[in-house]
Amino acid sequence: MYDSGFAREVYALEGGAQVRRCMQCGVCSVSCPSRLEMDYTPRRLFSLIRAGRKEEVLSASTIWVCTSCCTCGVRCPRGIDIPGVMHELQFCYLRSGFKVHYRASFQQAFWQELRERGRVGEAGVMLRYWLREGGLAGVFLKSLKMKGTGLGLLRRGRLHLFPRKIEGLKGLNKIIDKALAQGGIG
Repeated sequence: MYDSGFAREVYALEGGAQVRRCMQCGVCSVSCPSRLEMDYTPRRLFSLIRAGRKEEVLSASTIWVCTSCCTCGVRCPRGIDIPGVMHELQFCYLRSGFKVHYRASFQQAFWQELRERGRVGEAGVMLRYWLREGGLAGVFLKSLKMKGTGLGLLRRGRLHLFPRKIEGLKGLNKIIDKALAQGGIG
């Protein structure tokens, strides 16, 4: 479905105007280590934005698969901050009211863990994510599937089941709230 205002909506985002500078050379696409996990390469995604294909762009796994390694941006002849654009599209997605993408569920679990503890505990993020995706049954099944990895991390002291909250958690949340109010983070 074509949405004539979608390209303008993206261009109005802080980093969205950079999409206009894309000359469709494809360097970002061949440089991306995550491209095989994407349904559209960054170049193709930018093309879909220009074509007003809002639903295709926002439902694409591409915006969630980007690992922000910045390889694409470093190699881009126009210097486009492609990971920044992907982050902006994530925020656009979250504001759009689409059904929550499973990768968005992970991002939301990450932020919830950060807000409640002031740090990101792997066990807490995964528990929150699995609860969002499959409820208690999902937590149980995923835990069984990942038990080898979890036990290995526990043995090496790399996984903390009950991470402590940081001092100054209220201050951190004030900073996050201010950034949200300014549109800086999702």
